[in-house]
Amino acid sequence: MEKMPLSFANIGSKVIIDNIAGGEDFSKKMVEMGFNKGTEIRIISNNNGPIIVRLGESRIALGRGMAQKIMVQAC
Repeated sequence: MEKMPLSFANIGSKVIIDNIAGGEDFSKKMVEMGFNKGTEIRIISNNNGPIIVRLGESRIALGRGMAQKIMVQAC
């Protein structure tokens, strides 16, 4: 499967987290929010504003800069 930044994922698609780039603090924050390698997420919104994803039972909004650092693969 081809890797891409989360910000490139299409609305309605399911993706699996492959890697979180960025500094240690950013990676730690993402893991604390549940963004772990191998976790499946669904893209709810990916328009001009923040990207909204469903992670488990939660909906989480991420800024584009944050989403650029999260590498995913299509399911």
